[in-house]
Amino acid sequence: MHLVCQSRSVPSTVLGLVVFVVSLAPGLAFVLLRERVGSKEKLSPFRETAVVLCVSIAAAVATLAAFAIVRALAPSITPDVGRLVSDPAAYVRTSYVVLFWWGAGLLAVATAGAGLAGAGVLRRVMARVPGIDIDPYPKAHASGVSAWWFAFQDQLRDLPEASVFLDCQLTDGSYVGGYLLSFSTVAEDSGDRELTLAAREGSPITFRPAGARTAEARDGVGAVIVSAAHIRLIFVSYVEA
Repeated sequence: MHLVCQSRSVPSTVLGLVVFVVSLAPGLAFVLLRERVGSKEKLSPFRETAVVLCVSIAAAVATLAAFAIVRALAPSITPDVGRLVSDPAAYVRTSYVVLFWWGAGLLAVATAGAGLAGAGVLRRVMARVPGIDIDPYPKAHASGVSAWWFAFQDQLRDLPEASVFLDCQLTDGSYVGGYLLSFSTVAEDSGDRELTLAAREGSPITFRPAGARTAEARDGVGAVIVSAAHIRLIFVSYVEA
C-alpha cells in the first residue's frame, strides 16, 4: 500500500517541477533581453537566481492583477476561480482545456511584459505618459559597466547623432584608428575582449606599424578587430554627423 501511494505521488511531483520551471520564463526573458541591450555584468549564481525569481514573481503578480480586472469585467469568458479554489481536482478534470489555454496565455503575457521591461521598451513607453517623470535611457551605474561601455555608450546619450572614432595605441608601439563598429559589452575590464573598428567613406582604417613615424591609410580594408589585451591607450572622439 505504501508503494502504491508513493508511485502515485511521482506524476504530481514531476508536474509541479515542470510548472515551477516554466513559471521562471518571465525572469529568464528579462535577463536575456537586458543583456542584449545593456552591459553584461557578471553576477554571482545567487544574484542571478534572485533576479530571475523576483522578476518572475513580479510579472506573475502584475499579470494576475490584469486577469482579475478582466474577470471583474467579463466573468463569463474567464475560468471559475471560485470552483478552482473550492474543488480544484474536480474543476481541472472538467475544464482542463480552458485552464490550459488561459494558463499558457497568462504565462505568455507575463513573459512578454518581463522581456519588454528587460529590453527597456516598457520604461520608454512609461516615460511618454503624462505625469510620469522618468529617464527613458538611464545611465548605468559605474560599478556595473566597463570603461568601454561608459565611454562608447553612455557618453552618447547627449549626442544621439554622433559616431565614435577611436585612436588605439597598442602595446607593441603600433597604432590603429577607425570608427567604432562594435565592442564587447562584458562589464569586467579584462584583456579577454575585442572591439571592431570600421572604415567609412572618406575615412579609411589607418595603421602605423611599430617603429614607423606616420600612419598609412589601409584602403580596401573594411574593418579590423583589436584585442583588448594588446591595447595600451585609447583616444575617444565623438564625431557629429
